[in-house]
Amino acid sequence: MSKEAALFIVVEGRDFDTSFYEGVAASSSYVTERGYQVWLIEQITRRVAASGEERTTGGKTAVMAVYEEYKKSDSLSVTNSGGRRSIAFCIDRDVDDIAKSTRRSRHVIYTPMADAESCAYIYSDFAQAIGRAASLDGDSARAFASRNANWATELSHIWLDWIELCCLAAAHRAFCHVGTTKKSVVNDGLFGPPIEAEVAQTRQVILSKSQLPTSEHANLERRVKDRLRRVYSAGQSQRLLGKHWIPEYLMHLLSTQFDGSPVTLRNFKHRAPMAFLGVLDFGGSWADYYRKKFEDLI
Repeated sequence: MSKEAALFIVVEGRDFDTSFYEGVAASSSYVTERGYQVWLIEQITRRVAASGEERTTGGKTAVMAVYEEYKKSDSLSVTNSGGRRSIAFCIDRDVDDIAKSTRRSRHVIYTPMADAESCAYIYSDFAQAIGRAASLDGDSARAFASRNANWATELSHIWLDWIELCCLAAAHRAFCHVGTTKKSVVNDGLFGPPIEAEVAQTRQVILSKSQLPTSEHANLERRVKDRLRRVYSAGQSQRLLGKHWIPEYLMHLLSTQFDGSPVTLRNFKHRAPMAFLGVLDFGGSWADYYRKKFEDLI
């Protein structure tokens, strides 16, 4: 841990997370005054690998493995001649709080949305970001944003059955075609109504692939359904939408609403995350969630 920086931020994602968390940390004068560093988990694991020790290279699993090591050695926070130094392990929430459980530690900071990219999609200036991502002129982008002001809530309800199945698959630790990185296979035409027979068949596939005893299945499904119901009832369903799903839906809306009009969808999935990140206001109230957690550590 650096003697100069008060906060050491470990992140899991290579393409997006370092820029995202750099922006969050820099938005706090309290953090910047005391110093911080953002480290990609692969930077840490590569150093360990160079010493001959085997270690998972990257991702959430690797982040949590490093967290456990620092916790075991009572090194999550230390005090030296320069003052207090702490480590924050920043990871994607995904559907962990629905399907599994989350780690309760002030040093483990989950995204308020499913992942860091989803935070950008939800909290950015939508009109400005979609204009950049799809090469729309200002008037067209603003009109599109106005027509689709509730796009995230709409998607979470259209894909409710798929989201539930993905949570169920994660809870069962079932390795199959169902997961948050996959598009729905139970909706008619991807974003149409759910097909009951497909939902039932997919559920059976999940159960057949479950890593858990059959005696636990009923209670597990009840727990997943109850947790999902609470999220939807609280009007927070948009936080279940991940980075692999959102661009798909935005492309669908753009292609149907600008049919025959000039709109650029080529490489949209690659352009969209950085377009939204580029207009994200890190000084906004949404980032208070992170600023408070970072500041409390130092």
